[in-house]
Amino acid sequence: MKTIDKTKVTVLAIGTVTVLVSLIGAVRDLNLVNYFFPLYAGLTLMGVSLLNKGNVKKETENVIG
Repeated sequence: MKTIDKTKVTVLAIGTVTVLVSLIGAVRDLNLVNYFFPLYAGLTLMGVSLLNKGNVKKETENVIG
């Protein structure tokens, strides 16, 4: 597994906490409408931190040149 820098770990942790709190709140209130945006934001943060590749420019330069 590749190493993940501190920023990605922090964003992943914030996203995970946001998703967990949103799901707990939605289950507790039995209403997903009030917790949809935090759930969406948390999933977006998790996806960005896991799928973002910082060295895309270097890889494309090697392929082209």
